[in-house]
Amino acid sequence: MSLVNRPNNVAAQQRFFQAPSNTLLFLRGPRDKLFVYTTFLVLGTGVAGSLWGAINMARGNK
Repeated sequence: MSLVNRPNNVAAQQRFFQAPSNTLLFLRGPRDKLFVYTTFLVLGTGVAGSLWGAINMARGNK
């Protein structure tokens, strides 16, 4: 069972995330930029699509 014999990396992770840095906390991890920018892209696309639909509805277009 690989779950039982895994090393405990909590202390190393605490040192990494609590170290002084100018980087925002939610962008410090190895894949965090990918997750954050993908989420912003999806949310931005949804807001732009909603705005586009509202403008078309206000103009009376179908």
